[in-house]
Amino acid sequence: MSWREILKKLLVSAMEAEDKQIILIGVGNPIRGDDLVGVKIARELKSKLKIKKFKILIVEDRVDLIPSFLRGLNPGLILIFDAADFGGKPGEIKIMSPAEFSGKTISTHELPLGLMLRLAEVSAPAYVVGIQISNLRIGETMNSLVEKAAEEIVEFLLNILH
Repeated sequence: MSWREILKKLLVSAMEAEDKQIILIGVGNPIRGDDLVGVKIARELKSKLKIKKFKILIVEDRVDLIPSFLRGLNPGLILIFDAADFGGKPGEIKIMSPAEFSGKTISTHELPLGLMLRLAEVSAPAYVVGIQISNLRIGETMNSLVEKAAEEIVEFLLNILH
């Protein structure tokens, strides 16, 4: 199944739960090249997605804040956008569980996302939308293929949600 099919299936299912929010989290270090990709996606969605069911959090490289942001919420789905190194081509997109993602994180955060979700004490299904990186140098801009992947994700989500 393609990342688009997986995301659509997850979102359609989560949209049916009327009393639950969908949490979108942008992770990454804004000054380290491709590591900005998760934050870029979350910022774009925050400015363009105006559906109350969605809560968009931008944690940058402070994944340790995820438990405090999620505590007290009742999410039906959590999607985390982050840079990854899963051996793909730059800009390739892969949907993973937090456990599967733990060995593929390249971000400056050292704390596993799965642990942060357990500490938040939420039982919602959570997935990482990982974007394959090529460059993490400080002060560099994002690779054009990684930037294009971010734009694809934002456009896809906006199209299926409107």
